[in-house]
Amino acid sequence: MPYAAAGLKQIVMCNKGTLSTTPADPIALGIRKDAVLTIYHFKQIEDYRKRKLRNMVNFKLEGETMQPTVFLFKKLLDWLNGNVDLQVVTQNQSASAKDVWKFSAGKELGIDFDWTYNQDGRSCKITFERAFPYSDAVTFTDAADSATAVTFAGITDDGTDLTLFRGANPEKFEKPSGTSLGSSGLITVRSLNIKTENKKSIDNMSLVDNLMIILEMTGREGAIADFVTRLNKGQLDSVVFQEKNGATTYDKFDFNSNVLSQTDEMVINDEERTLKIVLEGRIPIYSVSFLYGASNGGTAPDTAGTTGGTIKFGY
Repeated sequence: MPYAAAGLKQIVMCNKGTLSTTPADPIALGIRKDAVLTIYHFKQIEDYRKRKLRNMVNFKLEGETMQPTVFLFKKLLDWLNGNVDLQVVTQNQSASAKDVWKFSAGKELGIDFDWTYNQDGRSCKITFERAFPYSDAVTFTDAADSATAVTFAGITDDGTDLTLFRGANPEKFEKPSGTSLGSSGLITVRSLNIKTENKKSIDNMSLVDNLMIILEMTGREGAIADFVTRLNKGQLDSVVFQEKNGATTYDKFDFNSNVLSQTDEMVINDEERTLKIVLEGRIPIYSVSFLYGASNGGTAPDTAGTTGGTIKFGY
């Protein structure tokens, strides 16, 4: 039997129904951490002799891209609930052959994502998943080693794009909007996390209605007066979290009042004296809107959010 080489070469998403024609809005995971495609029996039926019989086969792909952009955030919302085409290509299995999985045309997968900006960088973990009847899964799997990969405009190799890779570059953390939460030089933790909340369909596809949002900041600015100032802030103020992309570009997350609640904690011990604030809340996926262009974080010609932009929650 031939040796099967490990590795996933290219993972690309595009608009539903376009993979087989002209892929629209293709996005590659590009610069990423480890990714894994797992295929396994699902909801097997067990009889009285404890024999597990075939029923469905589950397909699950997990990957974490370090090329998160406002454009990607917008497309992930568009692609929720089975509205995405996906192509997964393995590393070569010979001089030229490779496995090509095309999750489209009735084989679309559901999406969950976990979006994180913090002092360690920026990334988005994406999980694609769905189960199919056993016979359909066998036919689909059998086709993977003979399918021809689709090529995508603007994407070569694994999709590495250094212009989309940006490290941590804090610019604003305000509550309410316009009022900074603390001195940047004294901050020890600063993070934004946005993740989907799902329910599962009968074929194990994620159905998403809401996003859960958690922002956190911990700092050494821990005088009594600082704590009292925090405690006297409104419970449901507006919030702005902003990261620089370049000299004039940025990603801005703009939360309206009544979106995020506030929880405070002061710690004084023999090693530390810190103030921590946690801002959190759930928001429906259709209560998110986008602004682009030079006055909203991007460049003048950018109408999609690749260079930067503003994401508004609850307006």
